[in-house]
Amino acid sequence: MDLFTHLVVGALMYLLFMRDVTLDFLVIAIFFSVLPDLDVFLMPLKRIFKSNYFDHRGGSHSYIIGIIVASIFGGFFFILRQRPFLIVWIIGSLFYALHVSMDLLTTTRIPYLFPISRKERSFHVEKAGSFFTMVNSLIFLITSMLIYSISADIIALRSFIDFYTIFFLIYYFYRISSKLWFSSKLNKNQVYFPGVLPFFFVIFEKELVENTLSLSIVRKSYFSKNKEIFSSKTILTDEEMVFFEQGMALCNTYYYFAKWTAVPIFIRKEGVFSIRFFFIETMMRKRTMFIQYDFDILTRQMISFNRSSGHKKMSNSLNNV
Repeated sequence: MDLFTHLVVGALMYLLFMRDVTLDFLVIAIFFSVLPDLDVFLMPLKRIFKSNYFDHRGGSHSYIIGIIVASIFGGFFFILRQRPFLIVWIIGSLFYALHVSMDLLTTTRIPYLFPISRKERSFHVEKAGSFFTMVNSLIFLITSMLIYSISADIIALRSFIDFYTIFFLIYYFYRISSKLWFSSKLNKNQVYFPGVLPFFFVIFEKELVENTLSLSIVRKSYFSKNKEIFSSKTILTDEEMVFFEQGMALCNTYYYFAKWTAVPIFIRKEGVFSIRFFFIETMMRKRTMFIQYDFDILTRQMISFNRSSGHKKMSNSLNNV
């Protein structure tokens, strides 16, 4: 989820459920709503401690870490500002947990119970860094500032805030309901992915039978016919299967890429077998991120690695398949 949406939803949830506590704590609620994403400033520590959990969407995105951080913050706040520790700790823990819960809804896995458990999950309800929610959050922030600065009409501002609160509640209820409904109709080889816009989604199907890999990506919506984005059926030799397994293992060594669903494309050239892994989670408009491993067929060693982004028309990447 993008930073603006975390900020806006945090503020709206505070005003909806905790406005009677005191608005003095609104700043604390908003701060903890965005705090986990400040882990980008911890990323240099990854090189020192050799731990992936200092990466973005790493160890910071955990309910357990939120409780610990809120306890430390509450203690300092009590000492420096004489604010009740328990209230600060509860607000901090709740809104840190709100951030983690919203990111759990996205397509990028997070270690939500770190350090108790290193298991990572995602519920594929919303795109990570959703363009749709980001635009709506920016509209809310800009319009709220305009209403307050131009007219200072508190009643109009309150009505606008209530409208957006209802909008976000309905939006996430719809996204969750859609995911549950359509996922219940899928077979074990299919996975639901949310689209950029609320009424669109993608079904990814992958089946590996012996050395035959079948893949398909179909875009669906409520208002138009299904559109096949990509489909392939590749028969790999035993040697190519070894390269494929090595490529998948290499993908998993990169903590950032291991969180995503890879769609492999195979490229055969003289003396070189390449595997280009596209990532469904990064699909936005007509482009998506990919990484590519090139293997020397004679030595069976990886000879090069490339990372970039390309068009979703992944069939263009095929060569003599």
